[in-house]
Amino acid sequence: MPWRWLSLPALAAAFALAACGGGDGGGGGPTQPPPPSDFAIVAGGNNVPDRYSSDLWVHGAYAYTGTWGRVPRGGVPGNVVNVWSLDASGAPVLADSVMVPGIATVSDVQVSDDGGTLVFGAEGGAGAGLYVYDLTDPRRPAFRDSVHVAEGIHTATIAEIGGSRYVFAARNPAGPALVIFDITDPAAVSAVATVPIPPAYGIHDTYVRDGLAFVFAWNTGVIVYDVGNGIEGGSPSSPQEVSRLVTSDRAVPGGVAVHNGWWFHNPVRGEQRYLFLGQEGAGVVGSRSSGDIHVVDVSDLARPREVAFFRLENAGTHNFWMDEQRQILYAAYYDGGVVALDVSGTLAGDLSSRLISQIRPGGEGNTFTWGVQLSGGSLYAIDMLSGLWQLDVP
Repeated sequence: MPWRWLSLPALAAAFALAACGGGDGGGGGPTQPPPPSDFAIVAGGNNVPDRYSSDLWVHGAYAYTGTWGRVPRGGVPGNVVNVWSLDASGAPVLADSVMVPGIATVSDVQVSDDGGTLVFGAEGGAGAGLYVYDLTDPRRPAFRDSVHVAEGIHTATIAEIGGSRYVFAARNPAGPALVIFDITDPAAVSAVATVPIPPAYGIHDTYVRDGLAFVFAWNTGVIVYDVGNGIEGGSPSSPQEVSRLVTSDRAVPGGVAVHNGWWFHNPVRGEQRYLFLGQEGAGVVGSRSSGDIHVVDVSDLARPREVAFFRLENAGTHNFWMDEQRQILYAAYYDGGVVALDVSGTLAGDLSSRLISQIRPGGEGNTFTWGVQLSGGSLYAIDMLSGLWQLDVP
């Protein structure tokens, strides 16, 4: 789900990997002590040598990972979705791959909750756009339809609303917009709404939950739309803005760089109070990144306010996954690897004391982690340099 180019030819491999006042050391404190254990590598790794890896989605006994090629690895573009079978222990084994001609990058991958549909966004080249595949045989995705979009689709988020299935997609950078597609019939995809996004590098990711679409719009901040929640009478075909917030730029001076997020539904405390945002600052693939996690209080969705932040020195955050029952946020941190953060209790100020564990799965110089997902008791991490890993969680 990155990337913003720094534009100078001499920096062709550089991109944007792409908080609030003082605090009380992490707020009211955890509701229970953080687990004492650390991450451990279980299986996988060093298994995609031919391309840089991109996004990840795990469903059942299979995982699907994209590839990135804005700067091709060994001259090979990111035009493949890799299909992994997970054995009885959850270890990944490459089972197949889907090649998409005419694209540079598979930027985002997701499987529907019922496991029947795979979607991914593709960027760069004549084939850029949204792709939809059938997973009747999860080992061998079958093409159903595609919609070609100039410059491509950066993010493709599936959501079920009102008995229909939609994809909330980020069109960027050409005429940046939130584009909503109806994929209820995967063989006949149609666009039902286009919402222009201010072109301060436009839109990166989307997150949809309970009829609300959270749009992470770089230096415009986060924008919340009602697309079926009822708060503003919106729908997928007529999104209605609820609120927006420009977060602080403490890690990226002059640039808010809101890239991704997760609206935390805390079952332990019975609240839906916190929205976690990832800030994607400047960096160089394989060596450096920057950007903090920002925490926004959305108890009043019409008036969101930033309340806390977490910084990992010399690294920048990317995609998240939340273990809501255990109140742990897992974050991909590019050259910082994978981080586990305790997010229980009340959150305020600097959350550095909430760090549970950190791991660089590929080791120094071989770690640049794009995304993470919890599934079947394991945490799966997709690393641009070292491929797909299975981790034991702390």
